[in-house]
Amino acid sequence: MFAAYLDHIDQNIKYTHVQKQVSKIDFHLHRGCEIYFLLKGDVKYFVEKTIYPLQFGDLIITNEHEIHKPAFSSDALYERIVIEFNPSMAMLFQTAGFDPLECFYNRANGEQNKMSLTQKEIAALESLFMKYEYLLKNPSGGAELLKFSCFMEILVLINQLFLNQKHSDTGINMHQKLSPILDYIEQNLDQNLSLDQLEKEFYINKYYLIKLFKKYTGSTIHEYIIYKRISLAKKYLSQGSNVTEACMKSGFNDYSSFLRMFKKRIGVTPREYLKSTESTIS
Repeated sequence: MFAAYLDHIDQNIKYTHVQKQVSKIDFHLHRGCEIYFLLKGDVKYFVEKTIYPLQFGDLIITNEHEIHKPAFSSDALYERIVIEFNPSMAMLFQTAGFDPLECFYNRANGEQNKMSLTQKEIAALESLFMKYEYLLKNPSGGAELLKFSCFMEILVLINQLFLNQKHSDTGINMHQKLSPILDYIEQNLDQNLSLDQLEKEFYINKYYLIKLFKKYTGSTIHEYIIYKRISLAKKYLSQGSNVTEACMKSGFNDYSSFLRMFKKRIGVTPREYLKSTESTIS
């Protein structure tokens, strides 16, 4: 099993270090977990219903069920290191005393995603990132094992940092008019969530709602609802529901639209995602 992961190490651990100006990134979900480390940029990070203001050296962690996106307050140069990884690979190395996925799953979605680090902690984490980057750029015999070993060092350190955080960053509050609407969406994903319905439910002009949501998140409320429904569908699939059941229970009334939206945003079809969860369970 582990050898199979090593044979495709760069698919199971996707490391990127990017520096460029970006004006907009939409909501997104990953097939696995993500480690995000900010180096430069004027960024607020949106996870589920929480907004985290970021500065150099801040760390964001998310799992495959948490929708997220960065929002930019200016055109400042944006540099970050991101690692997306397959959690089932890391799960193989869980022991009685250590769970490498503790910080990704042992918390409520959209909570405790941000870690603010000391200069010493930033330096330690940066050193491991640079080591991994060097191994990527300079492949040699045994490179797969070396990359995996470095990756596990990163996971161990991040879990230590997570457990040692004295004050959990709760982020900043969403606009008072948006918070109850997002709660309503969360609790009614299988119901009608059209703008007309939200307008009727909350006595808020739908065009004002569109503008307000865009201002705070940088994206549309329609896109947010789609990703919340896809996240719910992924949860149902991982719990054993078939594709049709997951489609209907997560609020997609049109099966073909569900298939198209899921593939576009997750990168695989719902059936392929279901098979991957079944192989992990077995």
